[in-house]
Formats: sequence, C-alpha cells, structure tokens
Amino acid sequence: MSSQTEQPEREALRALLTGVERVEFGEVDLEAAVAAYTKAGYEVTDHLREFLKNYGEIVVGWTSPRTGEEMVLSVTLEEAMDVYPPNVRSYSRQLGMKAVPVGVAMETEENVLLVENGDIVFAGDAGMQRVGNGFEEAVKAFVSSTWDKTFF
Repeated sequence: MSSQTEQPEREALRALLTGVERVEFGEVDLEAAVAAYTKAGYEVTDHLREFLKNYGEIVVGWTSPRTGEEMVLSVTLEEAMDVYPPNVRSYSRQLGMKAVPVGVAMETEENVLLVENGDIVFAGDAGMQRVGNGFEEAVKAFVSSTWDKTFF
C-alpha cells in the first residue's frame, strides 16, 4: 500500500473525523482483497477496487452523545467476508443494482454495502437504510447521526 500521504482520500477522511474518539487506518492488501471477493463470488469492479484502495481497513468509533452507546463503523475485509453472500444478492435485487459488502456498523452489526451508484447502505434484518452517496458523505452522516433512518 502506498503511504498515507499519497492517499488524499484517507487524509480527507481523517480531517473530516477530527474529534472522533477512534479512527484506525490499517494497511490494505489490494490483491488479497480482490482474491477474497472473487472467491466469495462477487464481481470485482474498478469501483470496488478504488473503494478498497482508498477506504479499506478503516475503523471509526465514538460514543453517541445521545445514547451513550459506542458506535463503530468497521470497513475491513474480515467483516466484509463474514456477510452471507445470498443476503447480498437479495439486497442487490431489492436495490435494483449490484451491491457488495465492505464492512459492518453499530452493535447490531448491520452490513455496510457499497452500491454500484456510489451509495453506502446499511442492510440487516430490519431492512436497508441509505446512509449517503460516497464514503465520506456516508461517514459524515453516520458520525453526526443525520442519515435518513427510514427502512426500505
């Protein structure tokens, strides 16, 4: 992986998250990630590769001022590969476009999906919620708790 100074997306995300209690940027092994997605049966697009290169292996955590609960967003290969592929196919059908898992969020371990249109969606037993378009917007909405929490 290139150094973080060569990754403007990570630097922009770091600046956006100033004041957040926990922000961890891990190393991304892009070829290992591509192999894992391929083995799990997902189509590896340029969009997914770019996302993994820029935002893979990131964990964000903070305490919600409203509830006092620890909120965590984990975008890691390990978490993404724990998502049950038939569920992802079902989510894709419901969305009307392809989606791939990129991590989990919250205590309920909602699946974090990257949708082919750039949206970040939380998906789980209760349904799906659109968090934002683009990862930075989605993280900003998640940290501020301003995403549309309507399930669809």
